[in-house]
Amino acid sequence: MDLLADLTPPQREAVTHVNGPLLVLAGAGSGKTRVITRRVAHLLQQGVSPHNILALTFTNKAAGEMRERIEVLVPGAKVWVGTFHGFCARLLRSHGSLVGLDSSFTIYDQADRLRTVRDVLDAMGVEEPPITPEKIEGAISRAKNDLATPKSLAHRARDDRDRLVAKVYAAYEERLKAASAVDFDDLLVHVVKILKEHRDVRENLDARYRYVLVDEYQDTNMAQYAIVRALSVNHPNLCVTGDPDQSIYGWRGANLSNILEFEKDYDAVRVVKLEHNYRSTKSILAVADHLIQHNVNRKPKDLITENPSGEPVQLTVYARESEEAEGVAARIASLVREGSYNYSDVAVFCRITALTRTFEQAFRSARIPYQIVGGVSFYERQEVKDVLSYLNLINNPKDDLAFSRVVNVPPRGLGKTSFERLTAFARDHGLTLLEAARRAREAPGLKDKAIRSFLDFVALYDELGALRDDAAERVILQTMEKTGYRQHLKDESRGEGEDRLANLEELITAAREFDLEHAGATIQDFLADITLASPVDRWDQQTGAVTLMTLHAAKGLEFPVVFIIGLEEGLLPHSRAFENPNELEEERRLFFVGITRAQRELYISRCRIRTFRGQQQATAQSRFLMELPEDFLTYDDRSGVSSGDSRWGQASWSGQSGYAPRRPQPTRTPMPTPSAGGFRLTTAAQLAGGGPSSIAAPGDLDAFRPGASVLHPEYGLGRIVAIEGAGPNRKGRIAFTLAGERTFVLAKSPLKLVGKSGAGPR
Repeated sequence: MDLLADLTPPQREAVTHVNGPLLVLAGAGSGKTRVITRRVAHLLQQGVSPHNILALTFTNKAAGEMRERIEVLVPGAKVWVGTFHGFCARLLRSHGSLVGLDSSFTIYDQADRLRTVRDVLDAMGVEEPPITPEKIEGAISRAKNDLATPKSLAHRARDDRDRLVAKVYAAYEERLKAASAVDFDDLLVHVVKILKEHRDVRENLDARYRYVLVDEYQDTNMAQYAIVRALSVNHPNLCVTGDPDQSIYGWRGANLSNILEFEKDYDAVRVVKLEHNYRSTKSILAVADHLIQHNVNRKPKDLITENPSGEPVQLTVYARESEEAEGVAARIASLVREGSYNYSDVAVFCRITALTRTFEQAFRSARIPYQIVGGVSFYERQEVKDVLSYLNLINNPKDDLAFSRVVNVPPRGLGKTSFERLTAFARDHGLTLLEAARRAREAPGLKDKAIRSFLDFVALYDELGALRDDAAERVILQTMEKTGYRQHLKDESRGEGEDRLANLEELITAAREFDLEHAGATIQDFLADITLASPVDRWDQQTGAVTLMTLHAAKGLEFPVVFIIGLEEGLLPHSRAFENPNELEEERRLFFVGITRAQRELYISRCRIRTFRGQQQATAQSRFLMELPEDFLTYDDRSGVSSGDSRWGQASWSGQSGYAPRRPQPTRTPMPTPSAGGFRLTTAAQLAGGGPSSIAAPGDLDAFRPGASVLHPEYGLGRIVAIEGAGPNRKGRIAFTLAGERTFVLAKSPLKLVGKSGAGPR
């Protein structure tokens, strides 16, 4: 087929660019996936081997769509298309020994991570920590995203909370190492370490993957950026696509500077803008474009379309959240009753999942079918987690977490005391729990009944272990039968047991489908696939139901009709963003993403009174509402409150909080040209020998504040931990990624602000 016939000139330019770095700024709904897949097909037509192409994205769903399209264009092409984490997991299966991992390592999911943190706190005897286990787990994740070690975290600790986090972090890492396990962040961090310390591995991978394509580049964090840089040193044929206006994952480490400063990382970068939108009506795009122009940290571009003008965006004000949910339900029912849409054409977006409860109730009352994306994951349900823990232990006998979950499931008469005595025996002799169970007769204090139970479990494990290399469906079926787990659920009270069995049948179906799609794969491959799945990967638009999801989960999707609810201060934007201009811009981008998911109709709403987290209170409308163009909206106040205020029924934000809508023209400061130095990890930008990626002139000393990233010519990248003193002698305490903590008199230091944390001009 002619790969270029139906492409616009900018799309054609992006597809046909073969050698050298390429930045594709792809606006919402601009055919980005089409460009990526056609580019892969064009490379293959030019004689590039599939073996030399690597395409990376962020969800299995997106990767699957790309693979399917490439297969249609070039049948039989074996291009590796997958997620960052999936790619790194594959690398660690073959190179994990370089960082102390067995090839059968376990990947811990969110629940496993949190349980491990709690176990560490228990082992340390911390009964009432000054910070919750959830926050500790989050702090460890952020540290790994910044490539910070437990030692560097301890060095920069400012109070008892920081010191506890550093201590738990160190013990957490020891637990993972002993279990030959990794968490999501480790998949990236370990690969960065290998690429940094083993030049031969980096060069071999660079030589193999001569053409690297990265989708959603604006969502990459420091570790992902470092990996991409390392694979593009000798062969800088790197194509990245993305949109700074859709960068919404800063809270999990995504660095907007990666895409904003891409041209500074590589010489002779070609930049292509995809500004033609094929998804939304003119009215929806006008609202989105007007909103996002209030952001400073972006690359200006237009959103244009040949689609019809469509209906104006409707803004509705309700009295309470129950009326908001009932109003949305009534409108959805009307749209379907009129024959305009099916339920599956409709999505309801909210900022936080807690807001979905009222809508579930309203949809049930109106008999509207719905599905929630991003709630309790299917793979986190108790019965599914139990069976998967058996599989994890079969795959990795060092996995103490899996052992502790299933050793008494179904019940084998093992109590807490018996398990604690086995754990103490394992700890004293440097054994895994499975090894300790084999030697249960040697464990002090264990009664004969407990010894028999542990030995019976070991015998069962040995029988199941023989299935390690079998297909996933067979292993799951054999595990359920040999452990008695299926019968255990059947014996449960009628109703709950049947529901749990139904969930296991779905797990078996998932395994069967995986086996069909991955001939020769084992349970190790199946476990990696499902552990790295995102909530959106299991979402099915063909269920005939309305979709309820968060704005973050909606990224990359589209619906004919979209409702965005809860446009109130503290919800959207979230209250955490009030004091940070960069976080406020991310909240605006989040709203922008929600708006641009809509194809034909968009409804937005707020309440005057909302009961949230047990408290009923009057709300203030979102400041973002004041940034929307009146010409493309209709306003409907159903709250019953007579208001003489300005537009949207409330005074402008410039009169309430000093916030005045603006339409700034971003300015950029000249950036130094990267030097061609050696390959070393001082900062992510310098991983492949390039210069600093995103330095802004400091301006005045007030621009230096805690949390900002800085660059030092000798120590590399760091983060400001504290500011001390005032005036020209003001000092900054900086925690550097590799060099530890240093203190400088700011006025006399060579420090430069870096990226979006900096307050200097852009």
